[in-house]
Amino acid sequence: MPRPPRPPMLLGVDVQPSALFAVALINTRPERGGSEGLDSSDVLVDIGEQSFVYYVPDHTEAEVVALRRLRAQLDDIVQAESMDERFRIINELFRSASAIPNIVVHDPDPEPHFHYTLDDAAYSDQIKGITAYAMGRLIIMNEFHRLKTCEGIDCNRLFLDTTRNSIRRYCNGKTCGNRIHSARYRSRKTA
Repeated sequence: MPRPPRPPMLLGVDVQPSALFAVALINTRPERGGSEGLDSSDVLVDIGEQSFVYYVPDHTEAEVVALRRLRAQLDDIVQAESMDERFRIINELFRSASAIPNIVVHDPDPEPHFHYTLDDAAYSDQIKGITAYAMGRLIIMNEFHRLKTCEGIDCNRLFLDTTRNSIRRYCNGKTCGNRIHSARYRSRKTA
């Protein structure tokens, strides 16, 4: 079955899909989503399809363990108190993935784009490379502020704000946003 076309990307074809993958991976942490969200490689396949990242997992338990470790490091980048700490973690990820950037064109994504590891690298290293790149590019592009924690009631999920003026406040406007607006409405009605 052909893949759906990629939507327009405010942050670019190399940054936005990789950043969306990183955000979705981070949100599988119990600290973000409330329960363990990464229990099999099938979750990684789903994250890849939703974020337009086409690497194929090896479907091993070791891979799931490696990606759980990676998601904690990515969340550490988001929560770091200083840019120096963010740079340290990102550079550590690049080194551990043996990152070697290459410009490629291939199916199912015929647009020129970067791969950050060799084609025969382990899936976990490929994901390390692209997510470290995305985090680094967001910093360099002065767009790191677009990684936000939802302001919804009892929600701690991370999201990438891709609105032009960066005003989004909720991970999902239909759930978290509606809860806040409903609570405010009820509060005004009782007052």
